[in-house]
Amino acid sequence: MICPNCRASLTRGERPDSVCAECGRPFALDPRVHGRGMHDTRIRRIAERATDGGRRQVTVTQLGYLARSANHIAPARPGSGRSKRFRRTSAIVLVAVVVVWGFLVQDVLFGLVGAGLALCVHRVARGAPYRSASGPTAWVVPSPPSFLSMIRTRWVGVYGGLPPGIVDDHRYRAVPEETDGPRYQVVELLCTDRAVSVFLAANGFPRRLNLTLVPEPRQLSKTRPVVVLHDAGARGLQLVADVRAGRPGVVVDGGLPVRAVVGNRGAVTLHRDPPADVRDGEWLRELARSAPKDAEWVAEGWYSPLAAVPPAVLEAAVERAVQQARDAADPDRREAAGVGFLTWPSAAGKDGS
Repeated sequence: MICPNCRASLTRGERPDSVCAECGRPFALDPRVHGRGMHDTRIRRIAERATDGGRRQVTVTQLGYLARSANHIAPARPGSGRSKRFRRTSAIVLVAVVVVWGFLVQDVLFGLVGAGLALCVHRVARGAPYRSASGPTAWVVPSPPSFLSMIRTRWVGVYGGLPPGIVDDHRYRAVPEETDGPRYQVVELLCTDRAVSVFLAANGFPRRLNLTLVPEPRQLSKTRPVVVLHDAGARGLQLVADVRAGRPGVVVDGGLPVRAVVGNRGAVTLHRDPPADVRDGEWLRELARSAPKDAEWVAEGWYSPLAAVPPAVLEAAVERAVQQARDAADPDRREAAGVGFLTWPSAAGKDGS
């Protein structure tokens, strides 16, 4: 690897204990130890681009998604092969056949030929080893907990702090902000993703956009316009439907649209079991009428986390959604405001700028 400090090319033996043999300075990450792509120079470059040179605050969770080296997707797999019981039974039958054949033939040569044939039949009959059925799954490398551990222990241990502009969303404590605008124009922004909520709070969105961050639906008021931020998936779309059903007034779906993710190889795709009644939702039937493939993707439990959206894209989308909610709540603009899915930028890939 290349030393991130002196740029010397180091073999594995020239970097014991993550210390460069040329310059004697330590570094945080070693691709041979921490995984492909985990290199100080690469992490710095991604962080600098995502934070716009430190002018934007980005969470560790967001940085981890941007720094991912792989996103593995495994569809459902049916069971295959012969069971252990069948293989054991066939072996017993083989032994019995060989013993009987030996008694009947009374000839060594014919006995060996018969045993060989029986063995061949057994190998064909037993088939491949049994593999149980498995459901669909997907994961990123490194996983969010692994990346968090690397940053907290190795990076902070070597450099004394996080990269410029990066905040630890698991330890962040927001200071309540008073909005600059009039109270009657305040928009409530519902976001159950802590990493995204911390991102918005750390970048001053409540004051700048005159909004209140709400972490749970039960904390919403009954009078103010609401923007719902959510993942592209069943739980996020169900959340929007529940909020609209449970309160009057303006509710803007500001979540990551499924159409921006399905077929987008740059977007993160994960899987979790969908709600048991997901196929009973009216929102799914509406989605199926306009985009059948997207609806099936959602119903199967696939989703894309909101925190994996590049920070600059997320910023712009939130600004538009809040303005859309404010316009829809204004009697003079209500007819002109289209309340519905937010039009996100198409670049939901790994670029953090």
